[in-house]
Amino acid sequence: MPKHNQFIKKLNSQFVSINNTLESYFNSLKIFLTNFKKSKLSQNNKAFLVSIIIVILFISYYLIPTVYSKDLIKLKIKNQVFKKYNIDIKFNSKVKYGLLPKPHFYTKNLSILLNEEEIGIVNNFKINLNHSNFFSLNKIQFKDLTFDKTDFNINNKDIIFFEELLKTEASENRIIIKNSNIFFKNDNGDILFINKIKKSEFYYDSYNLVNVLKSKNEIFNIPYKLIIKNDKFNKMISSKFSSQKVRLNIENEISYDTEKKEGLMEILFVNKATSLRYRLQKETLNFFTEGKKNKYNGLIEFKPFYLKADFDYDGLSTKNLFNDDTILYSLIKSEIFNNENLNININLNVRDIVNIDQLNNLFLNLSIESGDISFSDSNIMWKDDLKIYLNESLLGYDQDEIYLTGKVIVEVKDSDDFYKSFQIKKEYRKKINQIQFDFNYNFTQEQITFDNFRIDNKTSTNIENFVEKFNLNKKFFNKITFKNFVNDFFKIYFG
Repeated sequence: MPKHNQFIKKLNSQFVSINNTLESYFNSLKIFLTNFKKSKLSQNNKAFLVSIIIVILFISYYLIPTVYSKDLIKLKIKNQVFKKYNIDIKFNSKVKYGLLPKPHFYTKNLSILLNEEEIGIVNNFKINLNHSNFFSLNKIQFKDLTFDKTDFNINNKDIIFFEELLKTEASENRIIIKNSNIFFKNDNGDILFINKIKKSEFYYDSYNLVNVLKSKNEIFNIPYKLIIKNDKFNKMISSKFSSQKVRLNIENEISYDTEKKEGLMEILFVNKATSLRYRLQKETLNFFTEGKKNKYNGLIEFKPFYLKADFDYDGLSTKNLFNDDTILYSLIKSEIFNNENLNININLNVRDIVNIDQLNNLFLNLSIESGDISFSDSNIMWKDDLKIYLNESLLGYDQDEIYLTGKVIVEVKDSDDFYKSFQIKKEYRKKINQIQFDFNYNFTQEQITFDNFRIDNKTSTNIENFVEKFNLNKKFFNKITFKNFVNDFFKIYFG
């Protein structure tokens, strides 16, 4: 009780001090006006002085916030920000007042809290004032927040902070986040990826009656735009993702009116459109397509994360799949898959590889388990001549280089046609049934090395010497290199 009384006394004394300051100022102004009336001045001088007085009064009004206690200002800002936006903040530096371009308070090193834990540090924080009434601290209202150069450190449970921003009550106020970073971490505190925010705006669209997020971002060196709208009246969330660099556009609508949520996602990738339907429940997500050509279906379990999916394509290009500016390359470099709680199994069926005429009927088995990326048990056809199996494979990343290692088994269906395709001389054409070998392919350097060749389960000293010499040359692996390698291989083996 005594502490409460002390606080009340301190607060009252603060208000008395403010009132005395204002009273003194306006008393001085009153004396000046009285003397001005008694003086004999020309009409022009009077007009000039009236203008000066109006300007002084105007500036004086906007300077009133400077006389308020900065501690009380901090408390006022903190309470209003929490009430309006459900954002909990903590001041770590002094609050200062700025007049231009709009009246505002600003500070450095502001903390953003969620459940009393710090999730962000704001280098530059600014909050504008509604200038309708500056005469009373109790009546001062704040609007438009700006978080500049903010570092967010969040994990799965902290995403609710951004979700809540889309649920704020209708107002004319805006929340701006710019020149900032979101460091997304796993449960161990390791950074999985960084999302750079160039500029994000949260606001209420009074015309369409929806809460809106508009954001320009960059992730894995991929610039993208994101628009999310929350229609609270119809309980509908719509979103649009677009990135020119990867030629990908995704539009999505989902209703949250019922516990079992259903949505439709429109995907435009490299000018090919796909409609994806999904059902979202508390712990799972099912998705599927209704198209005839390209078909997808799968299941995602969230705790722990598990993805199982099947994708069927009529045609697919492998061109530039692992170039250093692709999203797949960036994902591998980020080591986002290096997570013991992440399990993925994807089956990809492609009838035609559009950029390589000879390849068809690809079955790709992608498995990610505890950070290991494998393509084991995959296979593909070379025309109708060869069926190529990939076993014991592993995709890795080391020192800015991506590589694939594995064991290949080639079953020869039609050796004659294969020999003709590679223009192998007739004296080197002999019937074989199977070829086995190990390999290591460096996607970054576009180089390949071979080992442990066996033809019909037999080894050859000549082939071993040939392969060893080939590996030492470290040539770029392309169509010409591959054709020359195949010709020399059979020449040495059968010659």
